Amino acid sequence: MPKFMTLSPVVLSAFLAFTGEAAGQVNEVPMQGMGNEWVKQLDLRGKLDWEWLRTYPAEVYFATRRESSRQDDVVTSWTRIEYRDLQELPNPHRSIASQDQWDCAGRRKANLVTVFYRQPNLVDSAGTSTANLTNWQVVEPGTLGELLLEFACGIEPR
Repeated sequence: MPKFMTLSPVVLSAFLAFTGEAAGQVNEVPMQGMGNEWVKQLDLRGKLDWEWLRTYPAEVYFATRRESSRQDDVVTSWTRIEYRDLQELPNPHRSIASQDQWDCAGRRKANLVTVFYRQPNLVDSAGTSTANLTNWQVVEPGTLGELLLEFACGIEPR
């Protein structure tokens, strides 16, 4: 016979206050440690309703479900990277948006297009790189690539 637990009003209100506070943090990019104050300038949602995935000391990764598509086991979606420091190659940039194909069954990725931006938050385009051929790369377990693959493969078809 299952047991049911009753919560006192004090415990219940403390639980609800904690969960409400945690949900409010979704609107800010987590800094993930000392020295990452630069992430406070990043716009989490933007025009494509970006979702934060990971913060490193010098870069932050986002992905979006918007403008994505699925054909069988292959998902096409956008990833965004914000850099703390100016990246010099191939063009000077502080952020990029990358459209990639993710083969969920084969666990591999192919880049379609990368757009470079001079400023954070995908501002001031500095150029575009388009892949002429599909170059599939295996996604290794336990890597950032696997996190991105799992995000993309979790996008439900519309």
